[in-house]
Amino acid sequence: MTETILIKVGTNVLAQADGELDLAQIESLVDQISELKKQQKHVVLVTSGAMGAGLQLNKFESIKDKLIRRQMLAAIGQSRLIELYTKYFKKHGITVAQALLSRSDFSNREKYLNIKHVLTNLLDSNIVPIINENDVVSTEELSFGDNDILGAYTSALIKADKYVVLTTVDGLCDKDPSEKDAKLIEKVERVDDRILALCSKSKSSLGMGGMQSKIEAAKIATELGIETIIANGKTQKVPNIIKGEFKGTTFRPRIKEKKSVYYWLMAGVDINGQITVDSGAAKAIANRKSLLIVGITSIEGAFENGDGVKVLDEEGNKIGVGIVNFSSKALKEALKKSKTELQNHKEIIHCDNLKVFNDLV
Repeated sequence: MTETILIKVGTNVLAQADGELDLAQIESLVDQISELKKQQKHVVLVTSGAMGAGLQLNKFESIKDKLIRRQMLAAIGQSRLIELYTKYFKKHGITVAQALLSRSDFSNREKYLNIKHVLTNLLDSNIVPIINENDVVSTEELSFGDNDILGAYTSALIKADKYVVLTTVDGLCDKDPSEKDAKLIEKVERVDDRILALCSKSKSSLGMGGMQSKIEAAKIATELGIETIIANGKTQKVPNIIKGEFKGTTFRPRIKEKKSVYYWLMAGVDINGQITVDSGAAKAIANRKSLLIVGITSIEGAFENGDGVKVLDEEGNKIGVGIVNFSSKALKEALKKSKTELQNHKEIIHCDNLKVFNDLV
């Protein structure tokens, strides 16, 4: 089976000190990906750098609104960025395809499946999809926050074997990497609170992420069985990374492959309400049983059949997310019935449509 690799390259990897694009670095990355293609691997590239490309065309210094300025830079820079990738890949006889995605594309099931279908067919046609966030339509600060999370969601969508995050540091360190005695953590078995506490929250002037967003992305990907690697895109070569011959941090995958809907639940389904369950239902859910109405103690929010909801235990702990089979209105009416009547009620969330947290099988 063909190995599928998603590579996410950060703004600082592609930019010079002045923020403008480093053309030699972009060409080098293309050469590396082309080498992987010669090895018959499927490759998807999630790239930052649109704003850096925009700076080469117009700095928009008179624009005071920071978000609008960033979006304007990204808008004029994106065409320049894809033009460069097209040019460099063409030297290797490789065709590229551009996809600009937004947060809502992942939360909507129909859009999610359509993107998956398109990307899968592009890969099967030996084309390299190049993905960036659709910054112009973002309503919050470039709404994914950064392309690290976009890369994790896309890795889940295409069921990548590896998710490689290229940045300007060697990986995750046991303390601030600017400190002389900081040591690289080469292997991470699980992204827990201890690992998250090591992350620097700093962000670059052009990029939207820091190490924290990369670790959060690694958590998403590894919980879906995708090995995640953070390495220095300035000093390490992707073909060597794939072979395991590199300096960086590897995050071990946590679970085996799940059904398609499980990937969607992890990759950004919109949450429109919450359901609190009793201890018996919480235990049943932990044992991969469906949620029945007899176990529900309360309902909050307004949701419809097919929407995503959070599932909480009686202490308020989030124990899962799932797709409901009934609207909140219908459920509230049903809860007014007697326990005997409720026994015959259909499943509220089927086990196949329920992602249980800390489900590590």
